[in-house]
Amino acid sequence: MHLDNIISDGVQLIQVSCYTEEGVTEVKNAACDALLSHRVESKLKGSKINSVINRIHVALPKPRDEVVREPYIPEAVKIKKKYDALDPERKKLERDLEAEEGGAGVYSIDLRSQCILISISGWTIGF
Repeated sequence: MHLDNIISDGVQLIQVSCYTEEGVTEVKNAACDALLSHRVESKLKGSKINSVINRIHVALPKPRDEVVREPYIPEAVKIKKKYDALDPERKKLERDLEAEEGGAGVYSIDLRSQCILISISGWTIGF
């Protein structure tokens, strides 16, 4: 009996050896790819996407007269300094540190720098 006769359609056959570890990486990659494609397909087929789309509505007001009403932007907003990642005087944000350290999945936040210690009668509490 040949192995191809046993395997049904849609099943992928990968040769692997636990002894020599040949094909182990291929199995891991194939499993991850199959899981990712299944998750994407299930998200697209799900009813949640349709319920969100049905709740989105952009209202456009109907003009009530011939007066043109321009959008109002306060002066304080117009003169506000824009965020500039290259400005040496500004404080570095966590996203800047993340980009410098290799990006998402590589960067690990230093929780000690975000910690506030309060000492009350010999007890130390960290937040």
